[in-house]
Amino acid sequence: MENNEPTSIIVDCDNCNARVQAEIVASFADTNSDDLLDYINYLFCRCPSCSSPILLQQEYDYDGVDLFWKFKAKLYPNPSFHINPVIPEQLQKALIESIQCYKSKANTATVIMCRRTIEGFCSLKGIQEVNLDKSIKRLRDEGYINEQLFEWANELRLSGNEAAHNIGSEFSLLDSKDILDFTIAILDFTYSFKDKFDKFKARRAS
Repeated sequence: MENNEPTSIIVDCDNCNARVQAEIVASFADTNSDDLLDYINYLFCRCPSCSSPILLQQEYDYDGVDLFWKFKAKLYPNPSFHINPVIPEQLQKALIESIQCYKSKANTATVIMCRRTIEGFCSLKGIQEVNLDKSIKRLRDEGYINEQLFEWANELRLSGNEAAHNIGSEFSLLDSKDILDFTIAILDFTYSFKDKFDKFKARRAS
């Protein structure tokens, strides 16, 4: 690495289940493109606590003044869950907390956090009905989610209600993982695939 490059980076270590200041052992920039925004940078890092290897991918971004590297993905270890960076920051934070609950095997807490995330999703879309049931129906009726995602969101609501109000309810690790997967899929569809498809249709129409 060049002298002006950073020597460490904050990243989650899956082995330690903690956020660490990982040492950057080596880096490689793939600049095989005429477009600077297509450049990719790879960081090979080492956890300071357990010495586990971590491979990160960065991409160029432009803030109107400067070009800079920003986080794109963790390539190794392959994460169990991927949070799309286009998802709003508030919802990303809720998902991260949900994932932390899951990794701690706090299954009921995972389910409750997923329900809270869906409530936040409704709120960011300007939908705040008297209850989550009606809010999810409005998400569907206004075209934010399709019928399949509506079914998933409704199951999340029901599971979240059970987790929050029924002291005798139990959720397995697989149950909580499925619910977390469904929550991520709903947000990924809305903020990535649906927006991309809508822009594609508008571009073709013009």
